[in-house]
Amino acid sequence: MVRLNKLSALVAILGLALLASVTAHADSHEKDNEFTDYSKMTPSATMDFDITSVKLIAGASWGTGNLHYQGKVYPLKVKSGSAGGIGYSSVKGTGKVYKLDKLEDFAGIYGGGTAGATVGTKGGGASTIENGKGVVIKATATDRSGAQLALSVGGIEIEFDK
Repeated sequence: MVRLNKLSALVAILGLALLASVTAHADSHEKDNEFTDYSKMTPSATMDFDITSVKLIAGASWGTGNLHYQGKVYPLKVKSGSAGGIGYSSVKGTGKVYKLDKLEDFAGIYGGGTAGATVGTKGGGASTIENGKGVVIKATATDRSGAQLALSVGGIEIEFDK
């Protein structure tokens, strides 16, 4: 009974995070309806990450990473909730960070979509997410394991790990 209550609380929290991130993402794009071609831009920073994900319609992810910004490395903690997908995966990857003018703009809740599939150690995926301050991360999986199919939208909270 206690596990069910904790699971219900987790689902409620993930739902709220999803709602907040989708709203923030939609608001940010109302201001700028133009397509941005990031392949023609120089990234402000790069990052690497190691994330574990479990999905059964609603999903949760958690992990760690590092932001490489202006010659320094900043450890990160990542957690998220999402809607869409099924399975389990462990993903290592890299990301290019755009529109980061000052370090304090990086941490926060990012919204966006993810598409990818994993079967064993084969798989791929890409994600473009943006926070309320306009910082954009284009992430690419470099190493995956598990069994998961994801076509999801959700919120990802990234914070500095002190």
